[in-house]
Amino acid sequence: MQHPPLCKLITHTALTLTLACQAIAVNPLQSNWPQEQSDIAVDATAHFGALENGLRYIILPNAEPPGRVSLRLHVGSGSLNEADDQRGLAHFLEHMVFNGSRNFPNVEELIPEMQRLGIAFGAHANAYTSFDETVYMLDLPNTDTDTLDLTFKVMRDFTDGALLSAEEIEKERGVVIAELKSRDSVSMRLMEQRLHFMMPDFLAAKRLPIGLEAVIQNASRERFVDYYTGNYTTDNMTFVVVGDVDVAKVEARIQHSFASIPKRAADLSPDLGTLPEGYDFRAGVFSDEEVGSDSLSLSFLKPYTPQKDSVAYRNQNLPIQVAYAILNRRFQILSKKEGSPISGGSAGQSYWLKTIESHSVAVTPEEGKWPESVSVLEQELRRALTHGFTQAEVDEIKATLLNSLEESVKRADTRKSRELASGLLNAINEHLVFNHPTESLRIYQLGAPTVTPEACHKALQLAWKDADLNLILTTKAEDSETQSTLHSLFKQSQLVAVSPPELIEDEAFAYTDFGAAGELASKTLIEDLGVVQLVLSNNIRINLKQTDFQKNSIGLVANFGYGKLSQPKDHTGLDLLAAASLNGGGLGAHSNDELQRILAGRNVGYSIGVADDRFTLAGATTPADLDLQLQLMCAALTDPGYRDEALRQFHKQIPAIDNQLKHSLSGASAEMQEWLNGGDSRFAKLDSEQLLTYTEKDVRNWLDSELQDGFLELSIVGDFDPEAAIPLLQKTFGALPKRECHKSELLEARKIHVPPFPVEQRFTYDSKIDKAVAMVSWQVEIEPTEVSKIRRMNVLSSIVRDRLRKKLREELGSTYSPSAGFSANMVFSIGLFTTSSVATSDQVAEIQSHMKSIVENIVKDGISEDEFNRAIEPVKTQLALSLRQNSYWLGTVLSQAHSQPYKLDWSRGRDADYESITVEEIEVLAKRYLQADNAAVIELAPSNPEVAPR
Repeated sequence: MQHPPLCKLITHTALTLTLACQAIAVNPLQSNWPQEQSDIAVDATAHFGALENGLRYIILPNAEPPGRVSLRLHVGSGSLNEADDQRGLAHFLEHMVFNGSRNFPNVEELIPEMQRLGIAFGAHANAYTSFDETVYMLDLPNTDTDTLDLTFKVMRDFTDGALLSAEEIEKERGVVIAELKSRDSVSMRLMEQRLHFMMPDFLAAKRLPIGLEAVIQNASRERFVDYYTGNYTTDNMTFVVVGDVDVAKVEARIQHSFASIPKRAADLSPDLGTLPEGYDFRAGVFSDEEVGSDSLSLSFLKPYTPQKDSVAYRNQNLPIQVAYAILNRRFQILSKKEGSPISGGSAGQSYWLKTIESHSVAVTPEEGKWPESVSVLEQELRRALTHGFTQAEVDEIKATLLNSLEESVKRADTRKSRELASGLLNAINEHLVFNHPTESLRIYQLGAPTVTPEACHKALQLAWKDADLNLILTTKAEDSETQSTLHSLFKQSQLVAVSPPELIEDEAFAYTDFGAAGELASKTLIEDLGVVQLVLSNNIRINLKQTDFQKNSIGLVANFGYGKLSQPKDHTGLDLLAAASLNGGGLGAHSNDELQRILAGRNVGYSIGVADDRFTLAGATTPADLDLQLQLMCAALTDPGYRDEALRQFHKQIPAIDNQLKHSLSGASAEMQEWLNGGDSRFAKLDSEQLLTYTEKDVRNWLDSELQDGFLELSIVGDFDPEAAIPLLQKTFGALPKRECHKSELLEARKIHVPPFPVEQRFTYDSKIDKAVAMVSWQVEIEPTEVSKIRRMNVLSSIVRDRLRKKLREELGSTYSPSAGFSANMVFSIGLFTTSSVATSDQVAEIQSHMKSIVENIVKDGISEDEFNRAIEPVKTQLALSLRQNSYWLGTVLSQAHSQPYKLDWSRGRDADYESITVEEIEVLAKRYLQADNAAVIELAPSNPEVAPR
């Protein structure tokens, strides 16, 4: 099942807790809606109600995307509500409701029923468990009666209909343990150690949602039932419906489906324990050789009593939020200076479990430089506490906040139903008023005048006054002196005087004139796709598509040059430095930090990437800022900054990259990719020593000509008027020097000598944690225009994935999330069909055997019409959804539509092609490619794992 990032626990602030010694209790259930006692206007389109049995519901009509509905069931309990012998059962129960219920007693019935209606397990049906909530999610492809009947029946069963049979619990134990092991990592283990160090008597430190293996393995059925009946009660659940619905009809459905749930009250008052206090300052060190990079943080934590949601409540934290945002900017700037020992830093405030308020400042030291970083952390915080902030700093952050809120208002009418459902869940769990973006803007505008440099300074001083501080270092190695050294370095730093922040003068954007506007060489309207294609007099190609399903939003991507096709031979990783140099080096006239100040409050930006056959220059903007966005992109092409700070920042990341490749699955995977690509240096495993030899000259030798005159094709999709955009394009992109008018094939550069199959391969990495991957792959011939084959191979992968789920997860309980997929590299004509699953080393051979057997059975016996339909219906669900996504039109259809015009035909015929796919076609492909003599049996595994208990 899906899980949030430890449900707001593992923020950098919560990881470095310092606690005041008081007993804390979970907040009691709230039967009323927050808006009933608030001066904040609730979103008028949302309908709130409650059944006589106490179950609450919210219905929010929303027409984007049309015909779609998102259902959510919120249970106000999680791992904090478990007893000692139930640790992990809140999450385990989330699995079990899918494994047999009142209306679906056959465990093999529910998922196939949903698949037949276009609802895929995982993509459209999922759940998550955290400390204080459990959430079930269904996203419906339509509002047909059959779809609504099934999904309302499913959600009702989740509330009180789970059978929790002893047999199914036994089978699922292995799946949950496999999930626990798949999530095991050094960072997770260190996080647990920090929590136990800082809050040894606080319940949350002993209640991570994934639970304990011993409990998962041995808990009796009765303990599952106890948790289920004690927490899934009508006064503790809220049902949410968001989408293209009629409120009255949905309300009647809710009454019909949920009114018969027996009224029960939950006992939700666990003792959260006690929190230490009065120690003033302490230092803690946590180490492991597999840590990717050092981290250093200073934090404190204090009890928090939730307040009623109100205008005053929301605005009271504005000054401290702005203060921390300024600190973030200062760390960002400082990290790039020559000689700086840090690669980044952050500061912030957070609330955890509605009972704790946490404040934290953290930095990431450069490899081996944590001692020098202590003074940076301490003095930058003290500089702000002593001297405060400048007006320019405050204005920059306020402009960014205001712009974000204004944009939310402009885009409100085309918010997606899934997005709104997530907002409602947050409001439910945090006891907040669910309001429209216009109300958020109004609230901010009331509070903004009080946010002055003086107010921000005072808020920061007040927050840190008399706090018990925790200084926490996480590093690769420590000795008996590390902790005392950390402590003394901090105390020594406190004796150093700090100067006020530097005053910075305002600058104007330097790139508004690129010369004489270019002429329009040709203009073509492609009516059936709603696309306008232009050719400018300097040979630049442009694709334009106006859409209305994401208001006030425009996406842009310029593809230019040849990407990895032109990468110098044996320069492995130069593509990483190229992207880092262009993105981190700013422009000739402005550094990145200067750009951020100059462009504060505007909706512009860019990022440059290296693809297999092109470089990409991407951005996002609004109609009002389209001209500025085009100017910015042209400046990135014509005057990249190539600043030393970009190279310094890149070099600081290399040790972390190296350590990750050495101690994680990504290292074994990198070796596998190098092997699969025939040892081609463009896809080789990175070598840190080689990366450190690269300079700006290496990047410029490769990129300068491609930036200046390489073939360029710009695509723009979104809420804009193409006719009004043409003059803007002519005076920006059209004013650039002439560029190549066509792309060369570079046929030699496209040749990759893939390894011969069949074969067995094992790739290893160095880790104590036994996390392996079992894989079987088959090579598939693919040509650049064979999209029809790709579509059919994707359907075949869905069928294989479902068989893997039934065999490995449902029947054997040996793995959590087995997968099958097809990857097609159209540039290098490489196709690979792969089955994979995370496992422990001793499971790999058995899982690989099952994978081969499942595929052999498909090759030998074929597939049924039913499993074909269950595979293709969820695909069709996604197809319809993609047509109302700018990302589909920009990335799949229009990107390179001039140089690869067949992509337009791919779009025209896509849905009809999927409708025409037959069982026989899928079987032919399986028999052609998924043969034993075309298979690579691959294992990724630690070379010497320890049996290391958590």
